[in-house]
Amino acid sequence: MIRNIIFDWSGTLVDDMRAVWRSTNYTFTQCGRPEMSLEEFRAEFSLPFDAFYERVTPGVPLEKLEDWYKESFREEQKEVTALPHAAEFLDFCQANSLRTFLLSTIHPDHYRVQSAAVGFAFEREYIRIMDKRKKISEILEQNRLNPAETVFIGDMQHDVETAHAGGVHSCAVLTGYNTADQLAKAQPELTVAHLGEFQALLSQHNLNWPVALRE
Repeated sequence: MIRNIIFDWSGTLVDDMRAVWRSTNYTFTQCGRPEMSLEEFRAEFSLPFDAFYERVTPGVPLEKLEDWYKESFREEQKEVTALPHAAEFLDFCQANSLRTFLLSTIHPDHYRVQSAAVGFAFEREYIRIMDKRKKISEILEQNRLNPAETVFIGDMQHDVETAHAGGVHSCAVLTGYNTADQLAKAQPELTVAHLGEFQALLSQHNLNWPVALRE
């Protein structure tokens, strides 16, 4: 039975992709790199951030890139909204006594603004985690979570890899940065269009992991 859910933030619970894309392009212009189209950005963007920037802006100090990014994102994030089905799924978790956690790369300043706007809350939040793969085992231990009863939900290959690293179930959602083809390369156990679909599956299977759908 699923008793614990660890969420990614961007692209999983909130729609921030265009804001992130525009702020990334602002960062590119500051260091003299050509901008990316949204399609190019989705194809190229990856986590951890430092590896992404080293690949696309080699030689530029990460601290400088982050300063430029935050300069733009302070305004851009005003358009960030909750994704459809996110609030309903969190309500479903609460109604069924599922423990919820957040594991995200989001900067604390940005999280304060966005979380206040959408009103989401978790038992514990782990933010500003640059490589989630290196953090998940600690989260499981700190909170005494049984990996067999835990699922990590995210929208990127890095999130699926994080689930694998922690030995927990992996659910990929198609509401964010990576396409179905990109996500498939990381081999998630389950891929759903949105959180509403996963909620329906959990309800249908009485909170048990829908094993048959992995085949």
